[in-house]
Amino acid sequence: MNQPLSLVDVLNNYLLSLYPTLLNSFFNLLLALVVIFVGWLVSYFFKLLVELVFERAKFKELLTKANLAQYFEDFSFEERASKILGDAAFWFVFLIFLMTATDILGLNVVTSFLKDLLYFIPKAITAALVVLAGFIFGDLIKKIAYGFFKGFERKSADFSSSIIKWSIVVFSLVTALNVLGIANEIINTLLFGFVLFFGLAGGLAFGLGGQDLAREVLESLRNKFRK
Repeated sequence: MNQPLSLVDVLNNYLLSLYPTLLNSFFNLLLALVVIFVGWLVSYFFKLLVELVFERAKFKELLTKANLAQYFEDFSFEERASKILGDAAFWFVFLIFLMTATDILGLNVVTSFLKDLLYFIPKAITAALVVLAGFIFGDLIKKIAYGFFKGFERKSADFSSSIIKWSIVVFSLVTALNVLGIANEIINTLLFGFVLFFGLAGGLAFGLGGQDLAREVLESLRNKFRK
């Protein structure tokens, strides 16, 4: 008959059965740490590279030539922008390596979260650029519209040009939210209402203004014929 195993033998057999699992977990942990360390080095290299490229590119001079530097006067453009872009490049690359490390460790929930975060970052950058372009383009169109309305001696030139500017800004904000995928149906409904409102307001304003303009033209022609 087989003798019953002692408590020591049971514990010994249990530890021996765990040995391959523990060894595999140890190597996975070691590999994950190596991936994180290498990822940090690569990410830091990309950060320095982006900052160097941005500083050498002299973007502030390009913006000055394009008459856009006024939008960045209070931003310390050369220093802060390069630092922000460098940090963004660092974390984007580092998150890729961190996601690889969590996948090695079998942390599926964390890996899924990091993957969603990586997909969201380009959308967030695109949305920010859309809003920035909306403000710049809106201000440019406002100046053009102000000159146009002022040329016709409109008393409400500033008001009308401001409406046009903020229409463009709001449209860019709505577009940015659509890029981020935030409540698309609600935003599209609000956008439709916004466009309809300003379309009606613009039509009424143009109609009333057209009457004044027609009256001015007729008065001018009448005075010429009288002379």
